[in-house]
Amino acid sequence: MSVNIVWLRRDLRISDNPALLAASKTGNPLLPIFILDPETERLGAAFKWRLGLSLEKLDESLRKLGTRLVLLRGEPLEVLRKLVATHKAKKIFWNRLYDQDSIKRDTHIKSFFEVRGIPVSSHEGMLLLSPWKLKTNTGSFYKVFTPFWRALAREEIEQSLPSPSKIVSPQEWPKSEKLIDWELDKDIGKGKVYLIKKVRVGEEAAKLRFEEFLEKRISQYYLSRDRLDKVESSNLSENLAYGEISPRQIWHAVLKIYSLNENNSEMFVRQLAWRDFAWYLCFHCPHILKKNWKSEWDDFPWTENSDSLVRWQRGITGVPIVDAGMRELYVTGRMHNRVRMIVASYLTKHLLIDWRHGLNWFADCLIDWDPASNALGWQWVAGSGPDASPFFRVFNPELQSKKFDPKGLYTSKFLKVRSEFQGEAQEYYDMVPKIWQLKKDEYPKMPIVDLRVGRDRALAAYSDFKKHQISGVSS
Repeated sequence: MSVNIVWLRRDLRISDNPALLAASKTGNPLLPIFILDPETERLGAAFKWRLGLSLEKLDESLRKLGTRLVLLRGEPLEVLRKLVATHKAKKIFWNRLYDQDSIKRDTHIKSFFEVRGIPVSSHEGMLLLSPWKLKTNTGSFYKVFTPFWRALAREEIEQSLPSPSKIVSPQEWPKSEKLIDWELDKDIGKGKVYLIKKVRVGEEAAKLRFEEFLEKRISQYYLSRDRLDKVESSNLSENLAYGEISPRQIWHAVLKIYSLNENNSEMFVRQLAWRDFAWYLCFHCPHILKKNWKSEWDDFPWTENSDSLVRWQRGITGVPIVDAGMRELYVTGRMHNRVRMIVASYLTKHLLIDWRHGLNWFADCLIDWDPASNALGWQWVAGSGPDASPFFRVFNPELQSKKFDPKGLYTSKFLKVRSEFQGEAQEYYDMVPKIWQLKKDEYPKMPIVDLRVGRDRALAAYSDFKKHQISGVSS
């Protein structure tokens, strides 16, 4: 009997997995595989560590269905070529990815096998809607979120798919590598001891987290989603990042309870749409992941202040809300969305440091890292991206703190509590490298830069930048 290969990537789940379901329906034995390629090995420390946990859970889920996950290492084409040859595989299945590098690689692999009579079946399992399916009236792509959202909301989002009822195992299994030998936790160091308490890993954990949100918090989401002293968010970004739950599952579960035009449901599913929008732009304009969306921003006078960057990274800027956010990132692998905007604005405007330094630090520290959303978020704040917040919109950290953390509960949680270090405030000092030489009793008495001075400097730099652009065009 012919063997089919299912190559799993950012879709580490059983339910609503189109590639896995399609492959199972053939009735042929399946080889579910995950490939640790060089690009994956270069991923950030937190994401890579968390990936290992997700792979472990996926293997457990597959074993309940009478099969298992095969772990392989190397360049995907070479790995697949050997696997096809040794197990006489007749077809390969996968769910699509949308970054340029993955598209080029997948297109090459697909062509390689199809000319040799081995078809590749690709499916949509990562987004609400494939990026090429939404177009403007002129046949172009949307560059602004609001009209994109309106267009997406009019579309019929496909229903989520059931889990395979049966998966046939091959008579002979390829030799699988051991997860422990991959050392995906190597770069995270001792941080994993603390992070493990804060993650919810795997498909079942994702479903429970979502059900809890629907039952207890979505009713207040519209009013309280920006509050830092309340837990009103779903935290599903962690599970979405690894494909432990699909956006379609979330979308339809919410709209089964609420209509799309209700405040709480619309505000929440718009976050799913924003994620789609990020990948939509990534598909149509791949440079957004690493370069300024607006090329004129290549001339912006960013500073190269390494000391300020380091202090920002280590949560010792002297601005409490900024430092609390950076410590939350380090201690939990996540950061509240409101605080992400605050710390990004502070870095790019008060400190005038290139947004890509922040992008890279987030990529190394986030367990819910999503390359498209990360890039779009940073460019939105910096002013260099599509549909971006204007550069002259400078977040005032003190006012943001008063508005969204009025009693200082969030700030205290990550800095100190009643002058006694405990919980996350203590964990931060336990987790950071000794080489940082941080001392609990040496919090900065003054910020790196006075907030008003920093704001004025940012606006002056922006004014000069615009004048230079105008003069350049005139000449």
